[in-house]
Amino acid sequence: MKAKLIINPTAGKTKRKMPPILKWTFKKLKRRLEEIPEQKTTAKDIVNEVRKKCYEGGIELDISFTKYPKHAMKLAKSAGNKYELVIVAGGDGTVNEVINGLFGSNATLVIIPFGSTNVLALELGIPFNVKRACELITHGKRINIDLGHAKTNQESRYFSMMLSVGFDASLINQIDSKFKKKWGKLAYPLAGIKHLFKYKWSNIHVKHKSHSIGYFVIISNSKCYGGEYQIADKASTKDGLLDLVVINRKKWIDIVGIVF
Repeated sequence: MKAKLIINPTAGKTKRKMPPILKWTFKKLKRRLEEIPEQKTTAKDIVNEVRKKCYEGGIELDISFTKYPKHAMKLAKSAGNKYELVIVAGGDGTVNEVINGLFGSNATLVIIPFGSTNVLALELGIPFNVKRACELITHGKRINIDLGHAKTNQESRYFSMMLSVGFDASLINQIDSKFKKKWGKLAYPLAGIKHLFKYKWSNIHVKHKSHSIGYFVIISNSKCYGGEYQIADKASTKDGLLDLVVINRKKWIDIVGIVF
């Protein structure tokens, strides 16, 4: 058996701790901060652990490091029909790129959580401990999950978790990689507070079995949103359905609750 490891070497690196004033001010933010461990796992640690597990399982391993946005997608696309296993180590963004690159191939994807957020790993019950996650390479249970598909005039992409329209999509578009590296898991809550004061709200019309109007729409394939927060309690990655969530209020306290 042959395996390909695609790893984002810069994933999950938080360069700065949260200022004490924010610990004191935001109770939920403080709780989330306490959940963030010191960055002990490195890309080198993951490579060594994957190599060890592949050696034990008699698996031939090739390794590629991502170097730029969408590079993981390109690497996965070329690996899909050459390797039985494609192992990805990174955050949700890197994992999603690999999923898009592998679509239509027969390769099995193994996820090693290594990012500022790993919602898909949380949803699927994948261990966040590197050694335990690497056990999936040789002893994991293969499952099929649903994928959503989104198409614009410029491109089309598959998504494993969710697609959003409105505030959330606008917020993500505003956060650059430097800010994410600086604040890690806290990047979205911090940027979200600032973005609330300049975001221009507009009605979003959704036509399905009925006509709904909201300010914030999420098409979800998973329960979890931005970590442990559950926005679609009945959603499942394996039920063949996508859950539609329409938020029809734009009070800042409601949106802050979602961001946090």
